[in-house]
Amino acid sequence: MGDKPHNRGRWMAAITVGMALLLVAPLVQADPPPRESVDTLAHEVRVLEETYLVPATLESRFRLETRFNEAKVAYILEDYQRAAIMFVAVIDTANPERFDSYREALYLLGDSLYGMRNFRAARTYFRRVVDKGAGPFYQESIVKLLELAGDIGDYGGVDDLYDRLDALENVSAAIHYTRGKTLYQEGRMRSARPWFQRAAVDEEYTFVAQYFEGVTMAGAGELAEAEEIFDALSRRPPQSAVDREVVELSLVALGRLAYEREEYENAIDHYLQLPRTSTHFSRALYELTWALVAKGNYRSAIRNLDILLISEPDPRFVPEAKSLMADLSMRLGEYDDARRWFGDVVETFTPVRNELQDFIHEHQELDEFFVGLVHDELRGLRPDFLPEKVTEWVDDEELVEASRQLITDGMMTQEDIDEVYAAIDELEMAIEMGSSIEAFPNLSQGWTQGIELEARLVDVQDRFLDWELRQVRPFLGTTDRQRLEGIEERLDALRRQESSAPRTQEELEQRDQRIAEQFRVLRRDIDEVAFAIEGLEETLGGIAEYVRRESDRLTPQEQEYVAEVRQQLHGEIRSLEDERQRLSRQLDRTRRAFGARDEELIRQRGLRREIQQLQAERAELVEMQSGRLTGAERARAREVAESRRRIPQITERLDAFFNAMDQIVEERMNEVQVTLDA
Repeated sequence: MGDKPHNRGRWMAAITVGMALLLVAPLVQADPPPRESVDTLAHEVRVLEETYLVPATLESRFRLETRFNEAKVAYILEDYQRAAIMFVAVIDTANPERFDSYREALYLLGDSLYGMRNFRAARTYFRRVVDKGAGPFYQESIVKLLELAGDIGDYGGVDDLYDRLDALENVSAAIHYTRGKTLYQEGRMRSARPWFQRAAVDEEYTFVAQYFEGVTMAGAGELAEAEEIFDALSRRPPQSAVDREVVELSLVALGRLAYEREEYENAIDHYLQLPRTSTHFSRALYELTWALVAKGNYRSAIRNLDILLISEPDPRFVPEAKSLMADLSMRLGEYDDARRWFGDVVETFTPVRNELQDFIHEHQELDEFFVGLVHDELRGLRPDFLPEKVTEWVDDEELVEASRQLITDGMMTQEDIDEVYAAIDELEMAIEMGSSIEAFPNLSQGWTQGIELEARLVDVQDRFLDWELRQVRPFLGTTDRQRLEGIEERLDALRRQESSAPRTQEELEQRDQRIAEQFRVLRRDIDEVAFAIEGLEETLGGIAEYVRRESDRLTPQEQEYVAEVRQQLHGEIRSLEDERQRLSRQLDRTRRAFGARDEELIRQRGLRREIQQLQAERAELVEMQSGRLTGAERARAREVAESRRRIPQITERLDAFFNAMDQIVEERMNEVQVTLDA
């Protein structure tokens, strides 16, 4: 007990030293952030606004003009599908009539669809231009509507277009020509002639319009007038390649008219005027041969056919020419030559016939087979399934070409529909998901930079307040100390939650990479399932082929049993495929939920708001006690406080940036929804 006073003295000394250390601690602790750090943050927020918000705001203000110009670029580049989608977005916005280029957008949308061979849809938009009455693109739209009538063989409504044209004072030569051609295609020959005559006044249409005028006269039975027109054309010096072809066609027409009148010498003279370089030379030479036959000049006809056969004619002329050579040889009594020519024709076509018969026997479902071949051609695969000479006969046949075009149009239309539905699904997911900003990469990048700035603002404000609180802590009373302890306890909990989220662009990119890798693994698993399903389908196809080939060896009961099993397996495979597609869509939907503005990052922003509110309470305690500082400490604290007080203003400006970006994203998503509805 005797040493207690001594111990008491030691404790008192320790307390005294501790108090001294506490009082001098602010002098040895880390300094607050420099004033320039606040200036830097303010500058970076301003740069953020100028880089991302200002251009986005201007783009929103002039959104229609921007989208229209982008669509026109796609149209000029003949990317008609992309152009059509963007033109739809222009004309289906709210109050599109206020847009100065609305009529042009309608016309170019129709022409984009026309370029895609979506004729009936194109007609809808050309009609909308026409229904608006005279004005820009009015006559151009009428021309397109008349051309479309001929393309699809549907002339309903053309008389209304003619009435509209009759009401106009100034009509272009293009319209006169197209009107005449449409009437000609309808079979209204006499009605077509005046419009070709009007179009011929324009130098651009002089040759072609006069040629069609002659064709209409011939079609109407007025052969003398037709001959006069063709004769005048054949004597005119051509000004272009198109004019030159018209002159050549006029010579062929004159030959045919002379042949019809049995003026064979005149017919031969006209045919011989065609140059060997003409695309119509083979046809003229073949028709000339018949004029020689009609004259009874068989020997000359044979020599002419010899010339035809060595001049690389259209393959379709070759068998006709050889058959005619054989017939002429018989008329001349040259039976060995006739036998040789007939044998040549038989030798040419017998293998073709045999191979075609074998082909038909091997492919019972010919319609499905040929649709598949067209599909291969669309993918750039040249099918090697017919003898080469058969391909020569059928490739240029009008019926085959029309059939191929019909199937191609149908398949491309279905592919377009499938692509549109896929795009709609993808866009709807983008609209529904919280991270819809990812649909706009530039806005997403601005948002990401804003997140990093926001985190830095919180950190800098923390450092200022930490320094200030160290200065005033000795002056806090018990109540204020307890209040501060409660605030800091809550701050620590919030900071732990907030620090788990990405706070810099680098951390955000790393997070995206980790998420993307996880989804790649899941996507690979789903793709493996798809591959397995394809294998099952091929197996079923093999079973079907086996049953078809071995049908003679299987009893009806066995065939029925196999058919039932195949049907059951097919249903199960279909169910597996449906489930795979559902999982695939769900995976895409879930992936869309992650991005610069997803739920997790929004939650982290909410945590920072709570941190800033608690920082405001800490600042309140500082302000209450800062007046008790003296001398240099007080002056320094005043400087720090001035810098710290600027941070809420910068934060408000950054909040305004985020709110404006939200509004822009919402506006653009609404525009996307309008496009989807359209």
